[in-house]
Amino acid sequence: MRKQKISDEEYRAAADESPLEVFRTLADLRAHGIDPLEEGIVPSNPVTKKVKSADRWAKQQVETAVASAGKWLDGVNNPSRSPIAAGIEAEGKYADKVQQAIKEGRRVKGLQKSSDAEIIAVANRLGSGVYSSGVEARSAKVARVVNELQPLAQSVSDAIQGMSDKTDADREKRLLSARKLMIEVGKKRRG
Repeated sequence: MRKQKISDEEYRAAADESPLEVFRTLADLRAHGIDPLEEGIVPSNPVTKKVKSADRWAKQQVETAVASAGKWLDGVNNPSRSPIAAGIEAEGKYADKVQQAIKEGRRVKGLQKSSDAEIIAVANRLGSGVYSSGVEARSAKVARVVNELQPLAQSVSDAIQGMSDKTDADREKRLLSARKLMIEVGKKRRG
């Protein structure tokens, strides 16, 4: 599709022939601060539905999510099926989607769209209480993980303590062995 004024018929023909190309052209123009409607590329039809403004759309998204907090909690308490079982069942799909995201560099692209200032502003707005209450709410999980980890960490300590530490070479060997053993702890915990 051309990036110049076109007739309504030409626009419709282009949209019918290749909606993806029309989309890419319009998105590219908007990304460069060009309004396709003002430039005469998109036909000016007074009854054409317009997507709501970004400010209005974002405000409504936040308001709807905040108002739905009770529904969210009700859904968590009354799942239609086990989220754990569903997650296990979807393992193949998850692996496929992760590999696709890695190939496309989606994580890096997403991180590049944010900023340190944005992260800091959210943390400051929420306050430290969100962190402490989140950790406290997970105390049963923390206890479960520590109960799995403690005997393994003790075994690492016992193995390292049994090694000689008379020379620098001995101490270096202990350090490297501790690292290798902790990697084994991680493997053992993962199963």
